[in-house]
Amino acid sequence: MIERVLAGIASVSEDPDERHNQLLLMRGNLMTLLGVAPPVDEDTVSLDEDDLVARVRALLGEEIPGDAVRAASLHRSMAEAARELLAVLPDTDGSHGAAEIRARTVHAGFDSTRIREGIRTAKSWKQAGIYPHPRTLAVVTRALSGYVTTLVPYVSIHLETLALGSQAWASRREAIERSQEARDAPSRGDLDAAREHAFRLAVHTEALLRYAEQCSQGSGE
Repeated sequence: MIERVLAGIASVSEDPDERHNQLLLMRGNLMTLLGVAPPVDEDTVSLDEDDLVARVRALLGEEIPGDAVRAASLHRSMAEAARELLAVLPDTDGSHGAAEIRARTVHAGFDSTRIREGIRTAKSWKQAGIYPHPRTLAVVTRALSGYVTTLVPYVSIHLETLALGSQAWASRREAIERSQEARDAPSRGDLDAAREHAFRLAVHTEALLRYAEQCSQGSGE
C-alpha cells in the first residue's frame, strides 16, 4: 500500500543498476500519481497545489544521475512529492471510481485499466482503418511511451528472480527490449506512419503490462 509506493525513501542501493531501477520505479509511481490526481483548476487552485504540480513535473524532467549522492537526493525528493500527491487524491467524495483508482495506484504503482484504455485506443485506429486527429494521436502515443517507462522496472526486477536464459527470462527480456525500441523509435511526419508507430507501441506495451501485473501480484509463469 502507501508504504509500498514509498518503499526505500530513506536510501537507495549502492549497486548502480539496482539504484537506476529504484529511481525508474519511483518515477513511474510519481507519473501515475500525477495522472490520477485532481486536475488543476486555475480559478480555485491554491498556491501550494500549483507549486506541487510544478515541482512534480520538474522532478519527472530530471535526468537520473549516475552518482549515489545525487541519486539518493532525487529519489528522496520524488518520494516526498509522491507522499504529497497521495494526500490530495480523491477518496472521500463518495466516488467509488476515484477510490478504486486510488487503491489500485497505491497498491501496484500503475493503473492497469488506464493503460489498457490507451492500448485499446491505439490498436483500434489501425484495426478499424481510422485516422485520428494528429493531436489526439500524439497524446495517446506520449501516454503509451510513459506507460513503458513506468512498467519496465517491474518486469526488470522480476527478471532478476528467473533463471538466466530460461524461456520465462527470455520472453520478459524480449518484451522489455521491444517496448523500449518502440518507445524510442523516431516519429515520422505523415499520419499513416504515426498511427503505425502508436499501434506498434500499443502491442509491445500490452505484452509488458501482462508481465508487470504478474510481477506485482507475486506470480510467474
